[in-house]
Amino acid sequence: MAEPTFRYHPDPLASGSALRTDHVCRVCGMDRQIRYQGPVYGRQPDSLCLHCIQSGAASLALSISGGGDGDSDMAAMFSDAVDVPDDVPLSVVEEITRRTPGFAGWQQEAWLYHCGDGAAFLGSAGYRELEAYPEALAMLCADHQRYGWSPADTEEFLRGLDRTGEPTAYLFRCLHCNTSLASWDIG
Repeated sequence: MAEPTFRYHPDPLASGSALRTDHVCRVCGMDRQIRYQGPVYGRQPDSLCLHCIQSGAASLALSISGGGDGDSDMAAMFSDAVDVPDDVPLSVVEEITRRTPGFAGWQQEAWLYHCGDGAAFLGSAGYRELEAYPEALAMLCADHQRYGWSPADTEEFLRGLDRTGEPTAYLFRCLHCNTSLASWDIG
């Protein structure tokens, strides 16, 4: 069976959110060759396949009780919905949070949005990788300006970005206008 594809996370293997290894998925019980290794905001499975994420079965199977009356189970999520623009439909947010592999960050990773839609997560990036994406670098500079960083401090920070270390950046691409987007994180 072919592996599923994801609109908002086109290559979970390349991004490090999935690993090629034989395993039995704890949700569907099937023998699989690719195992999810990103975050799960819900019950923690010891083995999860991408098929169950894509179908939504994992989100339901790993739901947690909201407490109280027992009727308020909360579906598991694979990324958090933070700072979602008002023009992004709820169906997009649900697809990203419940049916798309997430990615691990140092603190709280956040999906990026553009043109009224979720952007495609391309992976972690350091300064070298971001040099090919001037729009993404400009976005990080603007972010630091909002925090009151000086241009010199911002430049030093950006040049210190490391794809496999910290601080790091997360690279996204708009699915409509192909604008490159980035966020950053530090431990």
